[in-house]
Amino acid sequence: MLDETLSRLFASQWVVLFVVLGLLLLCAEVGYRLGAKFRRRNEDAAEGHSGSVQGAVLGLLGLLLGFSFAMAVGRYDARRSLVVDEANSIGTTWLRADFLPSSQREAVRGLLKKYVMQRLEQFAKVDDDASMAAARREASAIHMVLWKEASSAASMQPTPLTASFIASLNETIDLESTRVAALRNHVPGAVWLLLMVVAGCGAWASGYGGGTGGLRSSFSQIVFPVLIAVVITLTADIDRPQKGIIGVSQQPLKELLYSMD
Repeated sequence: MLDETLSRLFASQWVVLFVVLGLLLLCAEVGYRLGAKFRRRNEDAAEGHSGSVQGAVLGLLGLLLGFSFAMAVGRYDARRSLVVDEANSIGTTWLRADFLPSSQREAVRGLLKKYVMQRLEQFAKVDDDASMAAARREASAIHMVLWKEASSAASMQPTPLTASFIASLNETIDLESTRVAALRNHVPGAVWLLLMVVAGCGAWASGYGGGTGGLRSSFSQIVFPVLIAVVITLTADIDRPQKGIIGVSQQPLKELLYSMD
């Protein structure tokens, strides 16, 4: 439930930016007013009290930002590596099609070329769940036809060379599910919720420190919330590269298709 709700929030990086920025600016303003009120009541104790609170909250915020960013980057690198792995696997299967009987060789290569084109189209439409589901069904249909060709070749020519083709084809089929699973593997919703709560507390503490010091600082009231909102937005964008500015390049598959031509 939490992941579904946050996935709707993170549907656009601009939504993330404006929602988080608005929340942090509000927290900073509330913190400043509470700090100013506390200063009027007890001016001597205000400054030391706010410094200890601010240091603890901002330290925790820095830790969570680093942790979340590392998780998002790790998932991004995994998705990018899988594109290369899939291109290599399909390319190997294409080359090992030479080991098949001549009656099947061209048919298999035609299917592999069609499959590469289908994979490029599939990840161009990844924002649309219905299109993604239809593309997965199309990929599964191509898998079935390729596997029938491989089974037929194994019956006609049961040699180690044919077995090597079947092994690379099996890896190609498996990588389709692996890539989809990696696409759906995001930073958990609980981590995002905790990060936004602590970021709000950090903005509040920064504003509170300005209030207890008797000085409304543009850094604590505006610059700090903007910086934290930008970092959170960038982390969310990396975590969901199919829907943001930072995307996973499909260039290895495009180059493979070019080499097939």
